[in-house]
Amino acid sequence: LQIVRFNMAHRESNSTQQAIINTATKQFLLNGFQNTSAKMICRELGISPGNLTFWFPTKADILLEFTKKIMNYHERFIEYTKSKGHENLYTYCLEIVVQIALCEERENIRDIYYSMYSHPLTMAFLKDWTAQKNLKILGPYLQDWDLIRFRRAANVTCCIERSALAEPCTEDYTLEDKIYLTLTCLLKIYDFEKSERERIINKILATDYHKIKEYRLTELDKFLT
Repeated sequence: LQIVRFNMAHRESNSTQQAIINTATKQFLLNGFQNTSAKMICRELGISPGNLTFWFPTKADILLEFTKKIMNYHERFIEYTKSKGHENLYTYCLEIVVQIALCEERENIRDIYYSMYSHPLTMAFLKDWTAQKNLKILGPYLQDWDLIRFRRAANVTCCIERSALAEPCTEDYTLEDKIYLTLTCLLKIYDFEKSERERIINKILATDYHKIKEYRLTELDKFLT
């Protein structure tokens, strides 16, 4: 009987946590992270603020779970791109370009990504995720790099990505400008020669990433909701 009660309580706790995450995800996508309050989440779920903070002490704790979902989506995108026969370096660059393009498409998406790259809790997760990802993708090119070195690099590369996501494009700072400058900085950090940087960036710029962005935006909405 005690085991049955424990299992039921465990399922209920998981159900409550998941309901909070699902509701917050919907609100984040609709309003952005900054414009979504704990009160809004509580009101939609019909729970008290105390109940919410029992499971997630701060909104950043909810954002962390959301970030894990987003990065799981990016991992799937990376595997999908690689399955199409693309080289690892192209896959690495395209995943970053998709983030940038998505943030240019929707202000709420920009707010979400920028928040993920700004809060200490989620930034720590992203640095670790980035290091692990780049060890897998870029490791074959940089055989003298270990995980520790990729972790050190992630302290800088994540800040570069955050800057790229934060600043919207203008007539004088086009999406192509942003992609070129961002990828150039990142690839320099990973010691790629100029000729290789130019080759892969030109390949990216020749890709119809606008079409890819539209498809990934639809897929992101489906994946998260």
